[in-house]
Amino acid sequence: MTVKATLHDYQAQAVRFALHTLPVYGGCGLFLDMGLGKTLTTIAILDIIHRLHPEQRFLIVAPKTVAVNTWPAELAKWEHTLDWAVAAGEKPDAKQRETALAAQATVTIINQDNLGWLDTTLTEWPWDGIVLDELSGYKNANSKRFRILRRRKQDRTRPERGRGKGQPTGWILGLTGTPAAKGLIDLWPQCALLDDTHRLGRTITAYRSTYFTPGRHHGHVVYEWKPRPDAFTRIMGTISPYCLTMLAKDQLPDLPQVIMQDHHVTMPAGTRQAYRRFCKDKYEELTDTHVTAVNAGVLTGKLSQFTAGCLYPDMDAPNRTPIRYDQAKMSVVNRIIAEAQGNPVLVFYQYKDELARLRETYGTDVHTPDEPDIVRRWDAGEIPILAAHPLSARYGLNLQHAGHIIIWMSLPWSVEDWQQANARLNRQGQTRPVQIHRIIEPDTIDERKLAVLEQRAMLQDAVMAELKHAAE
Repeated sequence: MTVKATLHDYQAQAVRFALHTLPVYGGCGLFLDMGLGKTLTTIAILDIIHRLHPEQRFLIVAPKTVAVNTWPAELAKWEHTLDWAVAAGEKPDAKQRETALAAQATVTIINQDNLGWLDTTLTEWPWDGIVLDELSGYKNANSKRFRILRRRKQDRTRPERGRGKGQPTGWILGLTGTPAAKGLIDLWPQCALLDDTHRLGRTITAYRSTYFTPGRHHGHVVYEWKPRPDAFTRIMGTISPYCLTMLAKDQLPDLPQVIMQDHHVTMPAGTRQAYRRFCKDKYEELTDTHVTAVNAGVLTGKLSQFTAGCLYPDMDAPNRTPIRYDQAKMSVVNRIIAEAQGNPVLVFYQYKDELARLRETYGTDVHTPDEPDIVRRWDAGEIPILAAHPLSARYGLNLQHAGHIIIWMSLPWSVEDWQQANARLNRQGQTRPVQIHRIIEPDTIDERKLAVLEQRAMLQDAVMAELKHAAE
């Protein structure tokens, strides 16, 4: 049974902004904070366009979980004129995807990983508009998905519909709450898909030369680009005509507060000794295997494993079973879960060994997001502990109706993973203060992770606030 959609005032504002911007720039960015209803807002936009132009069709590209579950569920809730087909899945589902394309639905939904398949399957794309759910997934200008979409948008022609030959048709609507998760350099690829007027420059090379200077480099190879002193203000002013930002704290003032609780736990002496030795030697000889760090990236990964109380052997080692050093962080997890007094707990882990420890301690009380009907069971109070890797819970897993406690066994490096994961509970519909527990071992790489998250979050907040200010 469907019901008539009722938009909040801020969602109606976003709809008006998009409808005005899409035909002017050939795209629009809705940088809406997590929990503000980007999906419903987009459905309203598509519905209005379709009512005005019934012949037009749309493609929605989303992360797999969102494509398979969230979009069909939201479309089914509301009364509108749109029909849809889901062309998402892995290789064994190729026939299902082909059937969905053959349906010629008004809205076709596909997951990001199948863009390559779609590109080779259809010589000509029939869609007048493309929605990119989680636009931040296209921040790499060298990625295959970016190149496909840019070429398809530039090359599509519809002379039979009265448009000039060679003129790009359609538009791209980009949705994200984290447009600059790692820095301002991420913005060009995303905006290049939205803006036919090339306000940020036609190439990423032009963008870099205009707004950045080379930082860390070796010869002609630049590893890091540093923004010029005025880059932030100039970039924000340049993209504000076609990018709209909304913050949850402004639009949902009654959203319960977030209580951040840091638990500092001392790394046990034996683990600390091994940690320091590995920092120095970048090698650890174990009973029947070994661990080496061939570069800085591997070293940081191995040091993070030490803080989780384990260490994974090298890929070519005869025994790949992780070595366990201690249970320091697990003891804190146990205490937090006990203090939850039966309230459901969402636990984020980084390593499979952390999930294994949870299961060894709590048995069948531990569940994972890949289980069937997990959201309904969570809402019904049937899931005492939901253990998830941030990548498996970033999108489409809305758990705010039954839980308010989050535990991070190990912190991520990515502020996007951090913010998106926390937004599974901290979103519209939450009625209790959200507790976020971070377990940190001082004087280890944990403190570096925390600093990186805070720095990137500050930039992210600055981008969102500046675009919001420019729109007022």
